Amino acid sequence: MPARPRFFAVASSRLRASGLALVLGIAAGCGAPPASARTIGVTMVPPVAFFQFLRDGIQERVKAYPGQSVLFAHAETGDGAKQIEQIKAFIRDKVEALIVLPVEAAATAEITRLAQDADIPLVYVNNGPREDWFAGRVALALPNDLVAGRLQMTMLAQMMNGQGRLAIIRGPASHSASALRTQGAKEVLAGVPGITVVEEAAADWDRKRAASLVAKWLADGRKIDAIAANNDEMAIGAADALEAAGIPLGQILIGGVDGTLDGIEAMHRKRIHVTVFQDAALEGGRAVDDAVKLIRHEPVQQYDWIPFDLVTDRTLPRYLRTWACGTCMDDAPRGECLTEGR
Repeated sequence: MPARPRFFAVASSRLRASGLALVLGIAAGCGAPPASARTIGVTMVPPVAFFQFLRDGIQERVKAYPGQSVLFAHAETGDGAKQIEQIKAFIRDKVEALIVLPVEAAATAEITRLAQDADIPLVYVNNGPREDWFAGRVALALPNDLVAGRLQMTMLAQMMNGQGRLAIIRGPASHSASALRTQGAKEVLAGVPGITVVEEAAADWDRKRAASLVAKWLADGRKIDAIAANNDEMAIGAADALEAAGIPLGQILIGGVDGTLDGIEAMHRKRIHVTVFQDAALEGGRAVDDAVKLIRHEPVQQYDWIPFDLVTDRTLPRYLRTWACGTCMDDAPRGECLTEGR
């Protein structure tokens, strides 16, 4: 059973004009970092939804290494130039290691080169370049997103009885998970000729964009039996559009990926019908573990795969307990328990 996600409030301070937030790897409070503090530089997308839990996992795991600290910087999706500048700043500041969630695929070659040239350990987390081997101290703490797409689509195909019209909502082109989850879904569809993809477009992980996209499909008169979204946020956006259009729950099936708090709540309310749990906290923790091992010149598995887990009606009660109140029962009023865990 996945570890129960926890929510962490950690004080932060502004460092110079860069806006980087330093979090000490100690259980009690945060003050000014000691001069001897060992720092891991982390650059990632802003901590929203799933990515907040990923950041929380990094912050929590670093506490296991006394004296270790972590310095965060954020860049918007697609702003690879900014992320490269953040990497250069970390290198100038002589951080001991880098943890990177790439915001643009085209930037990863330069990020890898900078780390290798500076001989600084580099760990890609959640997303990263796919190469057979990297020279130097490089590791990747990643989920296998092909598996997520296959799991999601296998379940949806079963629920559709192998027949019907499917729409696919992709994430951003800058994130490998978008392409891989879509590829995994289509691999399953290749063996289910009764299901036809009638619409496919990107909503960039965003709930509101997904809602607008589905609303347009409905307004254009598209007939859809199921929607496969690359993440839970977009799946919920699809559900919002169906609700706004007055379409009854269950008439159009919806699948997501990530098993977030909101995704599990949406399943509990029957607004979406399947999701695939991705353990953001575990990903963040593994990235820290790998970074520390690389700092110590210890061997690591270069591709450190993080498992997915299919969430269905049968396994949903376990995730209700995992995410929120621990005492939720199957007959609890829908949506009531989970609000306690926000």
